[in-house]
Amino acid sequence: MQTDLDKLLAASAGPAFYVVSRRKLAILFLATFTGYAFYWFYKNWSCYKGKHPEASRFGSMVSPAPRAAFSMFFTHALFRKVKAHGRSQPAVARWRSGLDATILVGLMLLANFIDVLIPGRAGDVASFAGIFVLVLPFLKAQRMINLSCGDPAGKGNDRLTWANWAWMVVGVLGWGIAIMGAV
Repeated sequence: MQTDLDKLLAASAGPAFYVVSRRKLAILFLATFTGYAFYWFYKNWSCYKGKHPEASRFGSMVSPAPRAAFSMFFTHALFRKVKAHGRSQPAVARWRSGLDATILVGLMLLANFIDVLIPGRAGDVASFAGIFVLVLPFLKAQRMINLSCGDPAGKGNDRLTWANWAWMVVGVLGWGIAIMGAV
């Protein structure tokens, strides 16, 4: 059984949220055909859970994988927690997290239904263009996360790892298949 000191030490290790450079986030988000978004949500909730062991108690259980899988339902909560954590940073305190969460969720919904709303090649082009629009709210949220965690540039996680490269290869294959299907 863990002592209170052990719990405190475990909670103090690492950042409260997933710190990553915005450059790396953009590269991985675009190269993986938005698949990185699942990992991004998962890592944010995982870091939060690690920093807040009380979040696993009955009534307020934080399970990172389901929250990532159903991110549209948990984006507002994540952004609120980031804002609360970074409230001592002026830019984070001024951040309109609710509005940005709503924009992100709206764009995610639109991305899922763009082919239905715009049929044919125009829908395909809109889907591809939408990916480049969708990355923008993620980049803004990441700026707030990095500021709130004391690493504004995300220098602690700026390098692409071999695993990142492997996922980018898979993502580029996905891009190829999608482009071939659109042509």
